[in-house]
Amino acid sequence: MTATSNNFAEALFMLASEENAIDIFYTDLKLANDAITQNPEYIELLAAPSISKAHRKSSINTVFGANVCEHILSFLCILCEKGKIAELPIIFTEYEKLREWASNTAEAVVVSAVALSEQQMQNLIKALQKRTGKRINLKTVIDKSVLGGLTVTLDGEVIDGSVKTNLKRVREVIS
Repeated sequence: MTATSNNFAEALFMLASEENAIDIFYTDLKLANDAITQNPEYIELLAAPSISKAHRKSSINTVFGANVCEHILSFLCILCEKGKIAELPIIFTEYEKLREWASNTAEAVVVSAVALSEQQMQNLIKALQKRTGKRINLKTVIDKSVLGGLTVTLDGEVIDGSVKTNLKRVREVIS
């Protein structure tokens, strides 16, 4: 992450806080980020120095004008004008972290070999909430290569209780 993208995210978050619109900004920023990251040719267009800034800003207004709030639309235009539109995914990620911090929420990504039952997910959420003191948003990923057990990534920490990793440790001890 660049310092510039961090500054943009913080400035946008401060404005969202002042406007009491953290979630609205998040939703609109996510929509713009998803659209831009799913269409890399659009980023190239918005970043192309051969296309006038006015034309690029007009494109942003056409694509997002009816779909995002005025502040996010202006923000996208500023990024385009400053040549920083390609940093939108980084800015979005940082904004998302600030939003989670402000709401005392953390996202946990759980990787398992099979789908977890609703009861298992609720038990895991309770355990993680107890450990962190935060509300937990749980994302689950199925990856048969873990063989069994779980791998949990939470606040940059990886808790690896997968069978695959345990077998690897056993192999290392035996070797």
